Amino acid sequence: MLTFITIGLGAAWLLGSIWTAFVSHREDEPRATHIAWALAVLVPLIYVAVAWLAFPGRTVVSWLLVVVMLGVTMRLAILPSTRELSDDAARYHWDGKAIAHGVNPYLYSPDDPAVARLWVDPLDERINHPWNRTCYPPMAEGLFTVGYILSPGNLRGLQWLNLAAEILTWVILARELGRRKRSVVWLLMMIWSPLLVCQGYLPGHLDLLTLPFVALLVSAVLAGQAARTGLWLALACLIKPLPLLILPAILREFGLRQAMRLLAVFGLAVVVAYLPFWQAGGKLFSSTWLMATDWSFNGSVAPGLESLLPKKPAHLIAGILTGSGLLAVTWRGRDFLARAIGAYVVFVIFTTTLFPWYLVSALPLLVLRPWPSLLGLMVLLPVADQVVIAHHLHGIWREAAWVRWIQYLPFYGLLAWEWINNRIHSGRE
Repeated sequence: MLTFITIGLGAAWLLGSIWTAFVSHREDEPRATHIAWALAVLVPLIYVAVAWLAFPGRTVVSWLLVVVMLGVTMRLAILPSTRELSDDAARYHWDGKAIAHGVNPYLYSPDDPAVARLWVDPLDERINHPWNRTCYPPMAEGLFTVGYILSPGNLRGLQWLNLAAEILTWVILARELGRRKRSVVWLLMMIWSPLLVCQGYLPGHLDLLTLPFVALLVSAVLAGQAARTGLWLALACLIKPLPLLILPAILREFGLRQAMRLLAVFGLAVVVAYLPFWQAGGKLFSSTWLMATDWSFNGSVAPGLESLLPKKPAHLIAGILTGSGLLAVTWRGRDFLARAIGAYVVFVIFTTTLFPWYLVSALPLLVLRPWPSLLGLMVLLPVADQVVIAHHLHGIWREAAWVRWIQYLPFYGLLAWEWINNRIHSGRE
């Protein structure tokens, strides 16, 4: 009976994916994104759960291969989506096009008259904050350019790069799991992560591109390779700076000489990456600074600070609390993985802005060391997209209090349980 249920669910999943690919390509149907989310995430999860029961005789490796193939197929089905839940992908396309045409995106904003000749694609009309120059680091800009060259005028090239980055990450982590003599089944936390599917292939956020570099970085740290650690950390941060959160945890793993070598490699890679854009001068980081100081969204502690203080002092205090928390978890963490994951937990607690896709780069760490509070939050974070959905449907941008309760109540509950459990185990030791 379970076999027939599995086959039925599999057929429904495939038909749903095909239909999703068709309907989400229509520009006049914004609700297609919601339907794509349900079909692409909920149905496959049920399908895999039933398949586990229906075929208990399968070996772990053969079962994992089936799941991986279904995961890849699911992502391929979502590729035609028009990315209605985010305008960021339109900026990626613009930046790639600008560089491909010899324009420095750190020097010219999209609405600058000097680059008006480039406004030829429908995606250009969807660029958010077109008066701001780009805030993305050079490695990201290079990948945007490759994506544009692969598929000018649309986002397909960049989405192929996202898929390639994910598959490469699976391979790297499978190898690391083998070294640690742990089952490759732990990879399912990435392959079937709602966060990756919802934030990487529907809105099309660039954070997926950091994954292989973070995975290589973690492997290098665990192997004690300082120079390689510095290189992989630089490449990850040159796509999205968030992996810098784990720099204190990394430095604690090495002696002074190795740490200096690591920082030298990291610094050299960053300088070399920014050299082609040096003409922008102080404008290189102006948009990044604006985002860090002015933006607020979906925070935990920060909204309370902002209700008591003006925005800039509140953000300054949140930054101080974040730095203090990072030092604390670096000092008290038992090992590198605990310290690195603890750094992301500190970020979640004190950050002023937590878009769901900000935690994508933590997934390679969680494959190697599952952390219930952070994993639970990752499952719930896409709920924050209700703000974006409401904005697209009704033109209103308003954060609802219930969204934070849904996300953070389970997170803090699990965090408290983890702390109590660790204290109990420490007492027994």
